[in-house]
Formats: sequence, C-alpha cells, structure tokens
Amino acid sequence: MPASAYRGLRTSEAKLVSAMINDSSGFTGTDKPRILVVGGVAGGASCASRLRRLSEDAEIIVFERGPHVSFANCGLPYYIGDVIADEQDLLVASPELFRDRFNISVRVRSEVTAIDRNSCEVSVLGVESGRSYRERYDALVLAPGAAPIRPPLPGIDLPGNCNRCS
Repeated sequence: MPASAYRGLRTSEAKLVSAMINDSSGFTGTDKPRILVVGGVAGGASCASRLRRLSEDAEIIVFERGPHVSFANCGLPYYIGDVIADEQDLLVASPELFRDRFNISVRVRSEVTAIDRNSCEVSVLGVESGRSYRERYDALVLAPGAAPIRPPLPGIDLPGNCNRCS
C-alpha cells in the first residue's frame, strides 16, 4: 500500500488498517475482510471511502439510521442562516453513488442496536420496516455522530436561536 493512502490517519490507525487488510487469517469464512461502518454521515462516510482506497477487495457496508448519507456539513451555517433554503441542496452523495463509484453498500434507515463482540456480529433494525437482522464483521468502525448538549439556559428556546439541531 502506498504511503499516500495512509495520509490523514494516525500512525497506529494506519498500522491497524494495513494489518487488517493484508492479513486475512482472522476473517470469518472468507478471504476478503468484511468491514461494517456504523454512521454514514461525515466521519463514517469518509472512513468508508478511505477504507475502499486501502483495499479494493474489502466488503464495506455502512449503516445510517437517518435518511441521508454524506451531506455537506460545511453548508449547515448557510442553511441555518437561510442562505440555502432547501436542505436537499446539502446532499452530496447517495447510497447509489457509494455503490456505483466506490462499491460500498449503504443502508439508510438502518439502526445498529447491539454489538456482540464474541461472535463479531451486530444487530440491525430496519427503521421503517421494523425488521431486525444480524450482520457479521471482521472489523467494525463506530462513527455514529452525536447530538448537541442543550444546557438549561433562560431564553435558549427563544426565536432566533438555532433550534434546528435538536
């Protein structure tokens, strides 16, 4: 793997990813790694794309609880400030783009509800269907994002304060 492929990763991360991809002895039932990424916005989408650059053979599946994957976070201030009126204008990539361009499977409206480290499986709940199923993994990346903390301050819910993030 060329050194440029590891740019942006910490040394320990680069070594771990390289070892995982190059040593298939620990993979469960196949000669190519099966990598699951929990969270399909920002960090999760970037990580999945980077993993694809590191290995053309890995099977990569991204799970995103929400309806969208990889939107333009840098455009959020413009959306909040009403410079960008339609949130659809912030969508950068779709599950179809990830599949066609990167050979990455993206499952939106799919919530990972449990991790079984002993059997290397996650439990997934289809948000719309209510169907539950399990997926095995050789490597698991957790990038679920976060919700902002809204302190109990007087006036926090007044008009003009950013409430779109809650």
